[in-house]
Amino acid sequence: MNHQDSQRGFSLLELVIAMTVTIVIAGIASTLVAQSFRMRYREDARSDAIADAQRALNIVSREIANSGFGLIDNGLVPDDTGAGSIRFRSNLNAYTRDGDGNPVTGHDVVQEQDEDIKYSMYHDNEANRHYLVRYDVNLGGREGTTVLANRLDTFALEYFDRDGNTLDVTTTPAAAIDAWRIRITVGVILPAQGAPGSPGYQQQTTVNLRSDVVLRNSSQITY
Repeated sequence: MNHQDSQRGFSLLELVIAMTVTIVIAGIASTLVAQSFRMRYREDARSDAIADAQRALNIVSREIANSGFGLIDNGLVPDDTGAGSIRFRSNLNAYTRDGDGNPVTGHDVVQEQDEDIKYSMYHDNEANRHYLVRYDVNLGGREGTTVLANRLDTFALEYFDRDGNTLDVTTTPAAAIDAWRIRITVGVILPAQGAPGSPGYQQQTTVNLRSDVVLRNSSQITY
């Protein structure tokens, strides 16, 4: 009896079909991987930006809350205070005493570090970056300038009197002396990822963090 091997390879058509199926599967897999990376990148950017914004908001709120400490007013400087910036003063060592319990000479005025502060946003249009800047007036120059946050996109301030009425400090700067409460809002814009209609597309979103601060002297607190 004669036995004949009938072994043969793939035909050209079978090879083309197999390659086509492999390419399709690889394309789907690469799309899913790219989508996953985009989502992870956006979430990482979101977490970093929110953390930066929260840290900045905490610092600004704490310092503004001390506005007017050791003074006879709320500490705000009207001509340098508005919807997008604020300057406030406080005499942090007003009640410093020497070993005998006597006031220390020179501590009765606002002239030392951290006692005259201005917060404002700096916009770098070329790099499309926005910075929240803290400026210590008493130090001045580069020494007194600190970038508090570099991931913020907006910094807004609202002023209210004791009855909760909004004060228009932009039109009437002198109204700042009647401020009792300040609302601070910082915003982070997360840009869109991908193209509309494409898998994994995420549209642009804005995250706002807010803090309401009552000024010390306006609360009639006894120091």
